[in-house]
Parts: sequence; structure tokens; C-alpha cells
Amino acid sequence: DLLREGQEVLVQVAKDPIAAKGARLTCHISLPGRHLVCMPTINHVGVSRRIERDDERRRLREFVEQNRPQGLGFIVRTASGRQHEKRVKADIDYLARLWEEIWAKSNAVSAPALVYEDLNPVLRVIRDWVNEDIDKIIVDSKYHFQEIQRFVGNFMPFLKQKVDLYHGDIPIFDAYNLSNEIHRA
Repeated sequence: DLLREGQEVLVQVAKDPIAAKGARLTCHISLPGRHLVCMPTINHVGVSRRIERDDERRRLREFVEQNRPQGLGFIVRTASGRQHEKRVKADIDYLARLWEEIWAKSNAVSAPALVYEDLNPVLRVIRDWVNEDIDKIIVDSKYHFQEIQRFVGNFMPFLKQKVDLYHGDIPIFDAYNLSNEIHRA
């Protein structure tokens, strides 16, 4: 009753295919960020149950409610507990821009088409671990350098000037004495 033949529907792969079973799909899109999960198809703000203090849960819910774009739902992740509101707001902005890009691309292509693929490990590290406290990101791969520049240019512009491409003759881990530190650890 809900779908008709030929109708285009935006879906997310919830579980990859296994053997003869196809992928499990959902229309409830979820986009993970560092502190939040964006749920663009659900107009609600929730807070992880693992944030136990009621005052902290209330503070985070109210902050996200006041700062979210209309119609976008969010779940506050456990990692957000006791986080500075500036970082949570940056996550709201990042996820809202990401959803805008996905929605625009979905309207520009015909089904079947891939409109978004989760970030690769390099960009996930940038999204999840890098913040304004970082002084510099040094990359020894031109491909990854360009990829990081594109990503931070779109979603974390304050980082763009902090990303450098390493040009040294010796391996980067040796140049910064990381090999010895890893060995000692």
C-alpha cells in the first residue's frame, strides 16, 4: 500500500548482504557524527540512555532542540556528555550540511544510484578525533591530502590551513620519531 512500482525511494543499507541473502534496507536514514546521530526522517531529539544525569540529559536535549534545523532529528550520543556546546553545535552544522548534500544528490540522479557512502577510515578519524585544539595534520599521501582538504573545506573549514603535505625523503614515521614511540608503547 505504501509503495508503487517505479517509485523512487531513498534508502540506507542497514545490513550488508550475506551469501544468498540480500542487503537489509531502511528508509530511516541515520548519519553518524562525533557527538550526534542525525535522523533526517524523524523530527525528534533523543539523548543516549547512557548519559545518566538528568540535568545533563536535559541540557543537551534543550541545546540540540534550539540549534537544530527544523525537521531534522538528532540523537545525542554518549560521547557528548559534558561536551562544550560549541562542539555539539559544530556537529549539528556538519550533519545538516551532509544531509543537504545527500538530499540534493538524490534529487539530481535517477534510481538506482549511490548518493552517499560512509567515510573511509582516514576521513572518519578526521571527523571523530580532530577538533580546533589540533595544531597540525601532516599527511604523506597526496591523494589523502587532497581528500582531507576537500572534506575539511566542506565540513570543518577551521582546519583547512592546518593540513600539510609531507615532502620529506625519509618515511614520515621516522621523521617525527613515531616508529620509536610505537615500538616503546
